[in-house]
Amino acid sequence: MGRNANPAFKVFCYVLVVLFLFIYLFPLFYIVNTSLKTSQDYLLHPTTLTSTFSISNFGVAWQKANFGTYIWNSVLYTAVCTLASLFMSVMIAFPISRRYIPASNFLHYLFLCGLFLPSGMIPTFQLILGAGLYNTRIGYMLVMTGVSATSVFFFTGYFRGIPRDLDEAAAIDGCGYLRYIISVVIPLSKPAIISMGMLSMIGVWNDIVNSTIYLTSESNYNITRGMFVFQGQYSNDWTLTAAALLIVAAPLILIYLFGQRYIVDGVMAGSVKG
Repeated sequence: MGRNANPAFKVFCYVLVVLFLFIYLFPLFYIVNTSLKTSQDYLLHPTTLTSTFSISNFGVAWQKANFGTYIWNSVLYTAVCTLASLFMSVMIAFPISRRYIPASNFLHYLFLCGLFLPSGMIPTFQLILGAGLYNTRIGYMLVMTGVSATSVFFFTGYFRGIPRDLDEAAAIDGCGYLRYIISVVIPLSKPAIISMGMLSMIGVWNDIVNSTIYLTSESNYNITRGMFVFQGQYSNDWTLTAAALLIVAAPLILIYLFGQRYIVDGVMAGSVKG
């Protein structure tokens, strides 16, 4: 908005921003409020502000869902799958953006078409089962690791903004291709990599479908599988469920708060350079 914008329009924009902020934050506030209530207080006053502040719900939820064991599995899955997916996406997107390989434009649009294709869960399940990797950490990480069409499309647009002169200077200095990617391209693409890394982390950390299909041993469960213990046959303890939801979401919220500047920069730069 410029300085000469209509004051009424400015007020409307601020009201709209506050409205959307309320819509996005209200569910989080409601979960926090519910997690601090006792079961009796929630049944009597489900929508009012808590007056009990039952912090013990978090300890009970942690033990009941066995988060102490599952969280380390989730950290392993998220770290390995995110790093592997990002590295493969960068290695594919960079030569496409520079047209170093034949039919680069065709491959670029081929990945774009991948945005509209199904996930291929049935053939993937058959491959994992045939390879003897069903119900193993390696098998699950192979399923969750991959080059998404979104990341390739995003990185391709971002890499086109990196000057080609750097490629030529690195080649003259005798810098190898892999070393150039790791030492030059990745540091220059930090905002884009963090942005795509956040999306990948959210997908792996919050995964419940693939973990239910490919993991059957409790020793291999991720943290979201622990949420199943709060599902009762006739009723649910919503205060413990809310506390467990906050425990599961807390790491991603903290990572986002520390990395939001890079995420915004990466999205803005990628949209302009693409």
